[in-house]
Formats: sequence, C-alpha cells, structure tokens
Amino acid sequence: MIVRRVIAHFRNQEWTAIALDFLIVVIGILFAFQITEWNEARKDRLKERVYLSRIDVELGESIASIEDAIRLAKERAALGEMLLLAAKDPGVASADPGRFVLALLKGGYTYSPDIRGHTFEEIKSVGDLGVLRDAQLRFDLTEFYTRVSSTAQWDYLREIRQTEFTRRAAGILTLEQIELVAPSNEIPDIAEDEALAAHARMMERPGFIEWLPFVAYRGDDLDAYSSWLESAENLRSRIRMTPGFEDSEIEAGN
Repeated sequence: MIVRRVIAHFRNQEWTAIALDFLIVVIGILFAFQITEWNEARKDRLKERVYLSRIDVELGESIASIEDAIRLAKERAALGEMLLLAAKDPGVASADPGRFVLALLKGGYTYSPDIRGHTFEEIKSVGDLGVLRDAQLRFDLTEFYTRVSSTAQWDYLREIRQTEFTRRAAGILTLEQIELVAPSNEIPDIAEDEALAAHARMMERPGFIEWLPFVAYRGDDLDAYSSWLESAENLRSRIRMTPGFEDSEIEAGN
C-alpha cells in the first residue's frame, strides 16, 4: 500500500507527499524498534527479579550453614582444648566425664559450610550477567563466590585434621562408648571410672596427644567463615533493597 502510493507520488512528482510517506515509514520502523526494546527491557527486569529472588534464597541457606560451621568450630575447638588440658591433668576427665568422652570422639571433627551459588553460576553460564543492573553488586557477587571457591582448595587440611585425629584415637574409646556418643552432639552420661579408663588409654598414645594442638586450633576456619558470613549478609541485604525485589517475592509465592 505504502509502496504503491510512493510510486504514484513519484510519477506525479509530488515531492512533499513522498517526504511525508518516507517520514511515516521511518517513524513506524523506529516505533517498532522502541516497542521491541521495551519488551526486551521488560523481560530483562522480570528475569532479574527472578534471579535475585533465587540468589536471596541461596544466600539465606548459605548464611545458615556458615553460622552452623562457626558454632561447630567453636565447640570443637573447646573440646580440643579440653583434651589438651586433660593430657596434663586427669582431673579434667573426672570432673566432666561425658564431655571428655565426647571430645575423644568428636573433638577433631570438621565441618565445611555449604555455600550455594547455583543461580549465580547459571547466570554466568548463559551470559545473563548483564541482566543484573547493579554493576557493583555483580562484581561483589563474583568476588564472594570466587573467594569461597579459592578458599575451598584448603579443605584438604580440614580433612587431614579429622582423618588423622580419628586414626590416632582408634582404640581409646570402647565400642559401647562410641555407640553412646556417635548419634548426636549431646554430652553422654558416662561414669567417672569409664572416663578415667579412657584417659589412661589416651595417655598411652603420645602420637594422639601430639596431634591435639592441631585439633584445638580453629582460628583459620573461624576467620574465613566470619568473613564469608559478613559478605553473605551484606549481599543479601543489598539484594533485598533492589527496586522491584518485593515483586519477585510475590511472584515466587514467598
């Protein structure tokens, strides 16, 4: 229709009409492009809200796991310190028999928090980082997950701590004591004479005693976990302040 009209105007040398037709075509094309851009921008905003909602949930789960790791690291550091003191004074074992036996079994245990970054990895893999409009937030999320990943390379040290502790402690506790303590982290009901018998067996293991300083020291773990916790809480707070975040919670049914 437009083409036929332009041809007719051209034959009649109606230059003003030709210019008007051309202008109408250009405006129509620009308007179509604008509508397309609006639709794409709307899709990106919806996608951003969904991504941020999922990251928020994963950060919440990570924070809970980090808090558990900090609590357990402190508890097990205290158990390791108890064993160190008991190596010098058997009265420590007789004063708190149940906790002493608990320390012999679990004082060297370790726990690495589960940092969930599945959504952020998905965003990177599909090339959607640009959907997150806050450039500083993008950078800080990348920095956080990269730092956690790089620190994880030292997990083998925690594994060695627990594996070596367990190996050196073999035979100190009886099967009955292990079965009583193993199911939970609660302090078991242990008679004083049983704890002292376990203490005597411990003192016959110089290799176990020399390993106790490595068991009691959890400073590196606590420093790393505390730093992760601070970063995760900060990131989650900033995500929740992002415009439109409340809408994503409603859409997700939260």
